[in-house]
Amino acid sequence: MKFSVTPLVMILSVTFTSHTVLAFQPFAQDQKWILGDWNGKRNELAQQGYQFNVAFQNESATNLSGGYNNSQKLFNANQWAFGTLLDLEKIANWDNTQANITITKRDGQSLSNDRISDPRAGQFSSAQEIYGRGQSWRLTNAWIKKGFVDNHLQIKFGRMGLSDDFNASQCEFQNLMLCGGQLGKTVGDIWFNSPVSQWGINFKYQFLPTWWMGTGIYEVNPENALEKHGFNLDMQESKGALIPVELIWKPKLDLFNGLSGEYKIGAFLSTAEAKDVKKDENGEIQAKAVNRKWHDSKHSIWLNVQQQLIARNNDPKRGLFVSANFTFNDKATTVVETTQQLAFWYKGAFDRRPNDSVGLGFAHFDVNERVRERQNTSNQLLELTQADYANPLYSPIQHTELNIELNYNFQWSPAISLRPNIQYVYQPGGVKQVDNAWVAGLIMKLNF
Repeated sequence: MKFSVTPLVMILSVTFTSHTVLAFQPFAQDQKWILGDWNGKRNELAQQGYQFNVAFQNESATNLSGGYNNSQKLFNANQWAFGTLLDLEKIANWDNTQANITITKRDGQSLSNDRISDPRAGQFSSAQEIYGRGQSWRLTNAWIKKGFVDNHLQIKFGRMGLSDDFNASQCEFQNLMLCGGQLGKTVGDIWFNSPVSQWGINFKYQFLPTWWMGTGIYEVNPENALEKHGFNLDMQESKGALIPVELIWKPKLDLFNGLSGEYKIGAFLSTAEAKDVKKDENGEIQAKAVNRKWHDSKHSIWLNVQQQLIARNNDPKRGLFVSANFTFNDKATTVVETTQQLAFWYKGAFDRRPNDSVGLGFAHFDVNERVRERQNTSNQLLELTQADYANPLYSPIQHTELNIELNYNFQWSPAISLRPNIQYVYQPGGVKQVDNAWVAGLIMKLNF
């Protein structure tokens, strides 16, 4: 039997020009979701208070030169996120109330672990911020937030990441230390960011038109970070509580032509016991953590700044933005004493690409001098010197690490973006014997 393609072409032509299919154009530049709005049902549900989100993020990276192992290889890390945001004011007539449930799944490999850093020291940052905290399924959010006093006071309770509400910062980069809150990278044994969650309650109060104060109480539970405990809900292994406090100022400064900014200063105290980085109870330097003394608490201080410097064509969504982040950690218990981060991004530089952006960021780590003293002592006891760096028993001496990233974010649509980038890592892990590394990366984000 002879088959003619003409009827098939006609049928496909009619189908793909119909109103129904035109509503589903996954690569249209105004498409909010790749899977479309479900023939209008998605927007209808959102108006009723139900918002659904399915997102995929992939981060690729390869070492162009340098690093601990300069054998070039492409590594990929990715994350799926399945979330629901519920407006309970619309759904149940509960004034100023929202709830969120998010489940995530991470997978992939780390270029920083396998190629960039000395495995005895590690890299403080990571070329792929999406990698880490286990390659597993996790309950990342399960919280409810209620507003009081005309929504000036907000109380949030449930399972959440700490930097969702404290020490939060913009994420315009692939390098870990240039993306989001900083404390999860330097005190990550007690401060858990997304995708790890812990039980907590926090309070945010707007006491003046441009001023907010926040505080909270979160459990310190190492079980939450374990790969096999992504849905851990019990508190049997809790070691204490972490209490953050943050003061927030959101002015529109005349210095920047009335453009918006956000300025934050904060601190936390953890009541969980923490190991000293250097000494035992008798003041003797101990190479092994198990022999070092315990402290009753741990603390950090942070400063966060984000400011729009220039608005292109008087559009507050376009122009030059800057963020600066600084952390100051407890010297007795923390390997990294201080961090400094400075980042710039320009959004909408080209009129034909108003949602694209160019980013340049710098992130610097200062290793605690007490850690270096311990490492030097450990090598001296084994009669090892820098000439013995290749010896597996040698403890690498850690100083400072600097990460730099230049990127371009190609925002094809609200649903699809690509961000190629070049990263430079100076002294990975703070180890001078490791070659400085050049890394090429690419972020792909898809909203379904």
